[in-house]
Amino acid sequence: MAVFIVVSLLTAGCSRNEQASSASELEKAFHVNAAATDPAQPASASQTTPRDQDGQVQQAVTDALFAMRTNAYADAYATLRSVQASPNLTPDQVIAVQNARLAIEKNVAAKAAAGDPAALRAVEAMKNAPRR
Repeated sequence: MAVFIVVSLLTAGCSRNEQASSASELEKAFHVNAAATDPAQPASASQTTPRDQDGQVQQAVTDALFAMRTNAYADAYATLRSVQASPNLTPDQVIAVQNARLAIEKNVAAKAAAGDPAALRAVEAMKNAPRR
């Protein structure tokens, strides 16, 4: 029993580091300033209405990063799914989105396995998310 708890905690720790790393990868691939995803900092991107598809993608990535940082796993997952469907992504952006989604899935799975109620709800929401 103790071994399971230790393994779960180690997995959750690795998943959290992987999620932070993938968030940094997203920031670099989409040229998002980390301060723009901080709710304490006013973000000019979130205050303007995106007029073109690239602006919408940029806003969605900013929203996903904020959701990742605030543990809104289902929101981050769904937002990244919509970004991934965008036709004008560069190969680096596609990889960054895929890595971020995978990191979220691993983090949520580890927390759900440990019995985290929020993670269990996120798993259900992610399973019921529309497929593209």
